[in-house]
Amino acid sequence: MATKRHISLYYGSISINRSFRFILDWVQNFFRSNDYCRKMLHEYIKVTYYSEATDIYSYGSARSALAAFLKAYGIKEGDEVILSAYTCLAVPTAILAAGGTPVYVDINSDTLNIEIQGIQKCMSPKVKAIIIQHTLGKIANVKEIVDFAQSKGIVTIEDCALSLGSRINGKLIGSFADAAILSMELSKTLSIGWGGILVVNKTEINGLVKKNYNLLSEKGRASASKDLCQTVISAISYHPSLYHILGKYVLFAGFTSKLFRKSTPTNEFLGLIADDFILKMSGIQASIALLQWKDAQRTIFLTNKNATHLRKLLYGLNIEMPGIPELSEYGVSPRLSFYTNDRSVAVDYFMERGIELGQWFDGPLSPVPTNPSFNYLPGQYPLAEAVAMKIVNLPCHSRITGRDLDHMENVLKNFISENPENIVTNV
Repeated sequence: MATKRHISLYYGSISINRSFRFILDWVQNFFRSNDYCRKMLHEYIKVTYYSEATDIYSYGSARSALAAFLKAYGIKEGDEVILSAYTCLAVPTAILAAGGTPVYVDINSDTLNIEIQGIQKCMSPKVKAIIIQHTLGKIANVKEIVDFAQSKGIVTIEDCALSLGSRINGKLIGSFADAAILSMELSKTLSIGWGGILVVNKTEINGLVKKNYNLLSEKGRASASKDLCQTVISAISYHPSLYHILGKYVLFAGFTSKLFRKSTPTNEFLGLIADDFILKMSGIQASIALLQWKDAQRTIFLTNKNATHLRKLLYGLNIEMPGIPELSEYGVSPRLSFYTNDRSVAVDYFMERGIELGQWFDGPLSPVPTNPSFNYLPGQYPLAEAVAMKIVNLPCHSRITGRDLDHMENVLKNFISENPENIVTNV
């Protein structure tokens, strides 16, 4: 191919200029307290995006934020927490970290979200919380679920990790339930490498959340600085023009030497919860997170614009897409999904042409757990399992350019021409 440009799924909101700004902010952080950095971040998010929320908190990860809220609410051994059967393993891991038992609900394959009927079938006196995931920019029937939960005295949490910035009838998701979690990890709409935000909308719980938060520890400056270095180096390495020249070698060396750490520790996939699972966001993380949130409006707009462009393209090519937003919805996701009959063929084809195809999710739970503590029963969630076998995702984050979109269009058309049997159409 003539082009060596690499279109990645990762660090989509961190440009090279932003990376250097992170370094400058790291230097300035030596003259600011960690509490001050977190306070500035919390106040900005609350004033600018969640003005009706009771309070905002920042954690080392979104799963940490979820576990912290569930613990504050009083989830204990024997309590059940309902969640989608189509999600990242981080979600049930957070439930285990809080002491609860995950109970999975199969999805609507058109929306990729859980519905009230499925929730009702899983209800028992043990259910104490419902996690409402907005999947890949498609907004769940959140108000209906929240109203039902309130009638039963059950707490609700919106999982906005895959849909940050989405709105329905002009109202921001994360504003409907008792609480919400937002993710700022490497593959999300707003990224700082790691990090999660907890939005608390229920005043009665906030006092205990705050008390627990004030008692939490955080990463030391050296460890936080190391994470920042990984974020900056990785974001630059994934730059479309640098990846093939140098970036992929730098990333390989970083992980091989173990100077870089994985987004999720291996032990968590095994259901093993570390003592420091719940941590405050470090001051350094909070400082660069604030930079990202100050640019969130532009990032969200560009991400939605790119998704809209690709959605029109896929529609014109008659390719089936799940989770299409309705007119009342402004759906935001760093990836746009479509279906293929052989994912491995599609992933290899696009990668050879410089485009990473994501596989959210490579299983109904990603990865599919083996530890029985996850309470996951393969074969019990047929719709989620069917979707997981054929879904792939195109990058549509804010760093995607017009040139990238043109390249994706050409590759898509060539893929259809060369692999017609691998396309799932709307007909």
